[in-house]
Amino acid sequence: MKTKFIAILLFITTIFGCKDEKSVDNLEIVKPDVIDNSFKVTLDVIVKENDDFSLFYTEDGSTDFTKIEPIWISVKGSESSQKVIYSLPEDVIPTQLRLDFGINKNQKDIVLNSVSMNYKGKTKTIGCPNLVSFFRADDSKCTFDHVTGKIVAKIVDGKRQYPSLYPHETVLQPEIEKLIKQ
Repeated sequence: MKTKFIAILLFITTIFGCKDEKSVDNLEIVKPDVIDNSFKVTLDVIVKENDDFSLFYTEDGSTDFTKIEPIWISVKGSESSQKVIYSLPEDVIPTQLRLDFGINKNQKDIVLNSVSMNYKGKTKTIGCPNLVSFFRADDSKCTFDHVTGKIVAKIVDGKRQYPSLYPHETVLQPEIEKLIKQ
């Protein structure tokens, strides 16, 4: 009787104990769709020396760029065109943008090929020569050739100034608003 009981127990254990288990290595990884709601500004630039660029922005329509800390990005020097991507904090929609092109006193001339603004999968790209309609040089610090995109820092009292492009307020803000509403 004991032998029959053990045999039945082994039979039940064999049937219910041998599951078709998958190895952890064979499991499919399911990644949730992540929606990036941050507003992004991408510069397509040629920057020959390592540098640090910054993006200033406002949310109130003004050009008082002292209210919010800028976003800084380190840029590797290269003879080739590269993308510099700024991601604003989530749920921040800028009304104006100021582009600052570095603090390296040995920086060469910079070429700005285009500026792209991206929000929730929608993109507005502004290239040369149209950039001049949206941005203007800070004339005390640099010159900007809107046909070639060349930004040349001015030298004042023997010191290289830090080049910046300011918005044409009445043109840039409506363009940002159109991008957000699309």
